[in-house]
Amino acid sequence: MNAADRNLTYISRIQCVKAAIDSQVNDMAHGAELRKVGVVTFNHEVSVLGDGTKDAQVISGDKLNNFEYLRDNGKAQFSERMTQPIGQTKDVLKAKIEQIEETGPTALGPAILTSVAMATQGAAGSVVVICTDGLANIGLGSFDGLVTEQNKIDADNFYTRVGEIAQQAGITINIVSIEGDECNIESLSRLADLTGGTVERVNPTTLT
Repeated sequence: MNAADRNLTYISRIQCVKAAIDSQVNDMAHGAELRKVGVVTFNHEVSVLGDGTKDAQVISGDKLNNFEYLRDNGKAQFSERMTQPIGQTKDVLKAKIEQIEETGPTALGPAILTSVAMATQGAAGSVVVICTDGLANIGLGSFDGLVTEQNKIDADNFYTRVGEIAQQAGITINIVSIEGDECNIESLSRLADLTGGTVERVNPTTLT
């Protein structure tokens, strides 16, 4: 190992994501302290952290394929886990974000539906920011192992349906995808297109 190698610092994608969220939480806590901010994470299951003041609700198994359950549960989680403004929850939320670990599977579709359903219960003009570095491969909206053209149509229709729910509620959906990984931007872009949001593909080191 040469001197240049010894001075290199390797930063994982999840570290970059956590740093970006931490930065945004800080900014809002000091500039929009009455805003309600909630976090939903996903791997092989979906964890609703909300504002961080309660233990996370974990959604797994068959529930990840149940549209009505995910929608109704998301709405209920707003009143259950989105009770305090960011000015009061900053420290506890940041601590829970720091505990997020990177794993393989990606229950992206169920996490998006949960987040949008939560946001429909908030103030008009609410925003959902989706940050992912992987292809949806578990639950509704999965693109893993699509066998027929109808399978792909069903997956695309799922994202369109979620986008229409957000559109009707006046919610904007922004997509942030991390360079170097496949995440089916074409299908996710429908969410942004329907709600007037943006799609950005970024280098993880510039995510903050």
